[in-house]
Amino acid sequence: MNWTIEQLRAFVAAAEKGSFSAAARSLGRAQSVVSTHIAVLEDILGVELFDRSSRSPVLTEAGRDLLPEANAVLRQSHRFDSCAMAQFKGEAVKLNIAIGHSVSFQSISETIAALANRFPFVSGSVHIESRDDVWKHVQDGEAQIGIVMGELPELKNSCEMLCLGQIRYCIVASRNSPLAAMSSVSDQDLAQYTQIVFNRSVEQSRILSSQCWEVNDVFMAMYWASMGIGWTAVPQGLARRIQQEGTMKDLAILNLELLDLTAANIYLVWNVSFPRRDVLAVFRDDLKERYRRLLAAGDNFY
Repeated sequence: MNWTIEQLRAFVAAAEKGSFSAAARSLGRAQSVVSTHIAVLEDILGVELFDRSSRSPVLTEAGRDLLPEANAVLRQSHRFDSCAMAQFKGEAVKLNIAIGHSVSFQSISETIAALANRFPFVSGSVHIESRDDVWKHVQDGEAQIGIVMGELPELKNSCEMLCLGQIRYCIVASRNSPLAAMSSVSDQDLAQYTQIVFNRSVEQSRILSSQCWEVNDVFMAMYWASMGIGWTAVPQGLARRIQQEGTMKDLAILNLELLDLTAANIYLVWNVSFPRRDVLAVFRDDLKERYRRLLAAGDNFY
């Protein structure tokens, strides 16, 4: 079918404005041009898009069905135009983002979706890596943005950072573990049982047991704990969500009223050589606001 973008614009404008004359004014065209575009489009499609029996044109059933599809084509056309113009002006942006293993990617994914909607000419990559690798890649300029959790190393002049918030931890173990049967658990109690460490940079000060398993994924650490392999410290919000969902039925959050729980900051760091400060500002401000709302709701970022 050889319909054109101009014909779709005339169709959508007429449907939204309620008349061919109003559509013509919104498009800056003569009414005869808009009427012709719609008539030719109807002929090409083999269906009537408007019922013209009354004073104002009314969408037919076929018109109502095809309107959202026409809008989708026009949105994609706009993205294509924006990307092509960005290439022509040298504005196309490659944004490489590095995320630490223990950082939840839900809010980050939502921010990237918002960024893609605002700047359709932005593309790039996202890699989940160790905390130290994130810092290294951002400082060396291999990644423009990094999000990590844990202690902040000494920053080079090539980087700036923002603290997004703080995650509190809790201790989990199997419901069948002797620890789960205790009314209150102390450091001395934990030291007697195998510990599972998933984020050594955060948990270094909380390594209490001489018997340790080390993994690089928080969900693996929790699953192992639910199996009775040992106990582990995990983000409190995540542990509560897993309990509510029932995906790890044997997972228990221990009673640690007397224990000083670990807390870890989440940092957004970026390389100052990244030239598109507008893109960076939108990413930073959007992510900061999402984390602020989660913190206010007590969601703990998970």
